[in-house]
Amino acid sequence: MKYRLFALLLCLCLLLSACNTTPAPATTTSATEESQTTTETTTETEQPTETTEPTEEPRDLFTYVPYGEFERDFTPYETISSFSEITYERPDAQDLCDRFADLQKMVEDGASTEEVLEVYRPIFKDFLHFDTMTNYAHIRYTLDLNDSYFEEEYNWCQERDPEIKQAREKCYIVMAKSDIREELEADDIFGEDFFDFYDENEIYSNDRVVELMQQESDLQSQYMALQSDMTITWRGRERLIEELLPTLDRDDYYTAWRLYYEKYTPLCADLYIQLINIRKEIAAELDYESYADFAYEHTYQRDYTPEDVEAYCDAIAEEMVSLLWPALVYSTTDVSKTTEECLALFSDAVERMGGAVQMCYEVMQDYELFDITSSTSKMPGSYMTYLNSYELTFVYISPKGNLHDFLTISHEFGHFVDGYVNCGGSSSIDCAEIFSQGLEFLLLESADLKYSDKKALLTGNFADSVTVFLGQACYAEFEHRAFQEENLTAERLNELYWECNEKFGLATYYEKDLLAPGWIDIQHFFVAPYYVISYCVSNDAALQIYQAEEEDGKGLELYYRLLNLPRDGKLLERMELAEMASPLDPNRVTELVDFLDEYLN
Repeated sequence: MKYRLFALLLCLCLLLSACNTTPAPATTTSATEESQTTTETTTETEQPTETTEPTEEPRDLFTYVPYGEFERDFTPYETISSFSEITYERPDAQDLCDRFADLQKMVEDGASTEEVLEVYRPIFKDFLHFDTMTNYAHIRYTLDLNDSYFEEEYNWCQERDPEIKQAREKCYIVMAKSDIREELEADDIFGEDFFDFYDENEIYSNDRVVELMQQESDLQSQYMALQSDMTITWRGRERLIEELLPTLDRDDYYTAWRLYYEKYTPLCADLYIQLINIRKEIAAELDYESYADFAYEHTYQRDYTPEDVEAYCDAIAEEMVSLLWPALVYSTTDVSKTTEECLALFSDAVERMGGAVQMCYEVMQDYELFDITSSTSKMPGSYMTYLNSYELTFVYISPKGNLHDFLTISHEFGHFVDGYVNCGGSSSIDCAEIFSQGLEFLLLESADLKYSDKKALLTGNFADSVTVFLGQACYAEFEHRAFQEENLTAERLNELYWECNEKFGLATYYEKDLLAPGWIDIQHFFVAPYYVISYCVSNDAALQIYQAEEEDGKGLELYYRLLNLPRDGKLLERMELAEMASPLDPNRVTELVDFLDEYLN
């Protein structure tokens, strides 16, 4: 039993880092500058601070229409009939920077609105093309981490990205101060109040910040390179850790993990400490008190604060630990199902649901916008990313070979639905995760599974919810404390991680030397800082969707209502409009514990 629990807890640290997802690349912009989304980043435009009811009639998402007849907000600049038609070409980053600079001078010299828009439109199209090529290179690289060409191209795009954003931001700031500001905002390519953000924010205009962001990108690339074919020396041979572990007995299994951490902890610690220092300097350059404040406001545009999250995590640690044992017992779904069988179940569940969900599935199938193949050279995990030039979403999954793959497919497809219906998806990461986690529950209810399998998956999903709350809150606490420390070392990071796991009850069944270095496997610390709390707050919303479905069959109605709300809305704003309980309400964690306890105990 202890061996099984060790394996379960390892899964918690290694695989739960994103509810079985990994961060997507950080550069996207939808077909107007107002909308910018992947599963990692958010728009730079300022969001409203007051809750406002949507003014347009909500779309009928219950009624199925062929995707060719579905009215989307934006028309793609480029069209394809399948993902395989996309051809990579390295974008001309310097030309894009130069053209933004030339346009900036035109505005400064008093060019008319018509002249500015005529020059801007092709620049914006090429900006989207740069973004699309970046995301395409990321897809191709993660499909084969041994592909040095796409590794180099993706890293090159990431390094150029801050330079292009700097040129764009400088141009926008001049536009914001110009006499033609209101006329520009009257055009759909910008939109009402577009330049409000640039009245107060000058992120990329700071040369030192751009330099630091390029250093950050390089360190992130080094970390991702470490993730490719991780090996240890085992009995005189270099062996892939992923292939070796399943062949070992209990004692050798532990020994192999120790060798893995001995090799990779110093390497990852060096990278992470450098990343923390760089991020602190970025925050200081931009006059933020902490990097957390910068990330919450700029990167994720949250309508709650790091201080709110501290209290939230404390409540989770105090009240939810009692559910950890039953969650561990029920968290593993051992039902064997091939990838093909899981896809067939998923396809059938989607067709049963109908409406916009079925329409989006047909888009994904017809355009071949997913990869769910199994390969040791693929990056572990899963993600969704957006190809802006084509206004299409791509889903990437590394399957596990059991029934749980059904939930992983459903999760990422939830991102796909949000991405397609809302042309790039919700600008709030917190909201984007509602649609992924919520659809897991809804498709599970719709799936044609025998009772025992459905019961196992449903109970497993509730168990996963507990480990999401405890695990991600633990990660959030570790990250917060790591950024507060001075003179960090690998040993101190290990100690911090152990202390955080103790607080959230996750150290109970561990040997310290096997748990303490586990932070090195949480990719979000390296490539998406301060992301992880999104999984907790959105999981609460997903559970409320399930409750609505279970109590009166209105879960899908709530899901579609959220999907129809303005995509630039923030989490608490959207949940208030949908008449849902706030995850940060003082008594909400207690209510969740009572609800989950009914299913697990």
